[in-house]
Amino acid sequence: MSDAFDAGALERGYAFLDDCPAELLQEVITFPVGTLPERVRGIRAWRDALLDGRLPPEGTWPPPEIAASARYTAEALGFLRFCKGQPELVDAFLRDVLASFTRQASVVRAELAARLRELEQLERQRLDAQEAQAAKRDRRARAATRIDEVTLARLRQQAEREVAARPAKEDAELLAAWGERTRAWAELSDVFGDLGELMGRGWDLSLGVLRHTGWMDLVRLRELVAQLPQLTEVVRSLGRLHVSDAEETIAETVFVPMRRLEEERREAWTRHVPAETRGIERSGELARMLPAEAVNLGHPKLRYLWHARRAERALLTYRVEGLEVERTLVERDSVESVERRSPRPKRGPIIAVIDTSGSMHGVPERVGKALVLEALRTAHAEKRRCFLYDYSGPGQVREFELSLTAEGLGRLLTFLGQSFGGGSDVAEVMARVVQRLDANDWKRADVLFVSDGEWPVPDGLPRRVAQAREQGTRFHGVQIGNRGRTGLHALCDPVHVFQDWAAVGG
Repeated sequence: MSDAFDAGALERGYAFLDDCPAELLQEVITFPVGTLPERVRGIRAWRDALLDGRLPPEGTWPPPEIAASARYTAEALGFLRFCKGQPELVDAFLRDVLASFTRQASVVRAELAARLRELEQLERQRLDAQEAQAAKRDRRARAATRIDEVTLARLRQQAEREVAARPAKEDAELLAAWGERTRAWAELSDVFGDLGELMGRGWDLSLGVLRHTGWMDLVRLRELVAQLPQLTEVVRSLGRLHVSDAEETIAETVFVPMRRLEEERREAWTRHVPAETRGIERSGELARMLPAEAVNLGHPKLRYLWHARRAERALLTYRVEGLEVERTLVERDSVESVERRSPRPKRGPIIAVIDTSGSMHGVPERVGKALVLEALRTAHAEKRRCFLYDYSGPGQVREFELSLTAEGLGRLLTFLGQSFGGGSDVAEVMARVVQRLDANDWKRADVLFVSDGEWPVPDGLPRRVAQAREQGTRFHGVQIGNRGRTGLHALCDPVHVFQDWAAVGG
């Protein structure tokens, strides 16, 4: 047996550490409860479950009395739905969960020690009373009493059961660290739905959003959109927005020559299939030997003759045959029809053009901002780009791209926080829109133009819009107020007229 040092044994012995997330390795190694393999398996189970948007099953490391507080806090926060598919967020939360486990382990040890002292004290009192009665009965001096090891083990088990059965409470530090964030995510989720992109860019972003002056405008506008389903219908009717993956595509049927292998079956009589008896023949097959041949085996002399005839394959035997099915592959030519589908039209981005002139101040302003919010929500859900132009008088055109990112949310909140006022210069903003439509990324876009239409149509602008429409761009207008035919009708088709002032409070 070799006494040489095995350098790989140490690495193999700790290979299980590879299952532990690198960001949590130090905390897992120093955690005081459970063996190191148990801790690694346990934290892996927690991480996998949180990434799936749930808690690990009961009985997973650590013991229930230590894990109960963190479990109760996570469920009370409504935090689990935001963890799904977010490894960075889960690792950050697990670091605080491990700290919660450490605190709870200390609390459990202290409670266990205190309860065990109480039980030992009660047991000593019982033993002392029992010894006093016995000494009085036997008229002898009282003997010293002590608790034996078996009783101590029983008392420890009782204390552990009582501590484990205590009701779980929220972890105050874990609640303080994640409560405000979770509340912010819940409110953002109510507005925008999926927060996956937001989570990937940092979970502290939502706190800054809540402190922005335009945040309350965002919440109120979302409530307004909920009261006005027609706004949602307008945005969803933009050009190719209504084209879904479930709709049929244009298809044509073509015929192509093909060669395929087909199986042919042929039947043939063969002696290898013993299905029917067809007569008698000479052979060396014992299974088909006639009884007359078998009689010779019992005679002391004739059995030598039998062996000689068997060696010469001259025994009388039954002749059998059977029908065998032979399968062969034959290549044949054929013509097959194939359905060829044309690709679905690619959904273009959304360009929102919002009139922020003085005539849009008040209730029209709220409707316009609500439409911008709904356009962003729809673009985010459909994974499309969204660009915003807001304009008023000459030289007063602002443009920025909206998205569910730190920068995009900031730009959106800045727009929502501004007040409308000033003149109305349509020519400059539409020139910028048409120029953007010439770029490859913005061709075949859907343009949403929101205005009251109280402006004249500049010369040459309808022609430029018509040229863009020929390239695949669709111009939808939303006219705030029923003022009949306005300048909006000269540029957009169709034009949706909004006049439900009572629902907006105007």
